Amino acid sequence: MKIIIISTIGLLVLFGLIGISINNRIIAKRNQVAQAFGSIEIYLKKRFDLIPNLIAMLNKYLSHEKETLLRITELRSSVDKAKSANDKIKASNELTQLMSGLNINVENYPELKADRQFATIEFELSDVEDQISAARRAYNAAVTSYNNTIQMFPASIIAGMRKDKAHVLLEIPKSDQKEINVNQLLNP
Repeated sequence: MKIIIISTIGLLVLFGLIGISINNRIIAKRNQVAQAFGSIEIYLKKRFDLIPNLIAMLNKYLSHEKETLLRITELRSSVDKAKSANDKIKASNELTQLMSGLNINVENYPELKADRQFATIEFELSDVEDQISAARRAYNAAVTSYNNTIQMFPASIIAGMRKDKAHVLLEIPKSDQKEINVNQLLNP
């Protein structure tokens, strides 16, 4: 009888330790997702800090492109005001698309492209865009790892008791996935 009681207690302790270990792993994965999203926000902030400098430079040269510049300012503001991660990401994607269109317009102004200050800002924006892209990849990797953890047995049992939900991956809108016609770019 004592062996059964000791065995039962031993099994309960073992299951308790396994449950604690799984719970801690889920918490660590969830924190990795939060950290990865925080990295995206840092790079978005860096981009937002560069945008006023870019707009000031562009105002000198692109006075007739006011509508585009106003839209950039509006989108920058909407990203700052976004409450949810998905709203912030959606506004950020719109801003990225608009900024790439602006780069095409800038090609028509050789005196602007030659300006050292503009070249520095353009380089910094390009660098930030690369960093945002890398941060998005890291976020998607963290989300995938978290989702896999909470959906696989036996962690799915603990995740169900904790009411953990899967996170959504960042996706590029279909409009941004179109093929680039290199001939069109080379022959204006």
